[in-house]
Amino acid sequence: QGASTISQQYVKNLFLDFDQTWERKVDEAFLTLELEMHYSKDEILELYINSIYYGSGYYNLADAATGYFGKQIVELTAWECTLLAGLPNAPSVYAPTKNPGLALQRQQQVLDAMVEYGYLTCKEADEILQQCPEDFL
Repeated sequence: QGASTISQQYVKNLFLDFDQTWERKVDEAFLTLELEMHYSKDEILELYINSIYYGSGYYNLADAATGYFGKQIVELTAWECTLLAGLPNAPSVYAPTKNPGLALQRQQQVLDAMVEYGYLTCKEADEILQQCPEDFL
């Protein structure tokens, strides 16, 4: 039990049960190595984000984009993308249809992390937050 990589989470979610046994952990390790030998990190990330739960019955990014915003993935704004990025952490809690205020708090955490790790400047993060639709809450 404990931390795992995106590759491990993808393998566990797709191929294994959730029993906490040594046998499952060994299987997970071998399947993860096999996955990483055949796919790049970017490909694994794409597979992962298109197979995880986003809340409200949406089990991949395309469904979440359509369900929450009525858009295709390529049509999403930076505000919508950063909101969706925070959902997998606790989809039942952060689903914008159930808890829009908590979804916004989680989005702020996503943006703060993006600033901290150099993906955005503070100004860019603030500009994204300003894109929040007036009717969201």
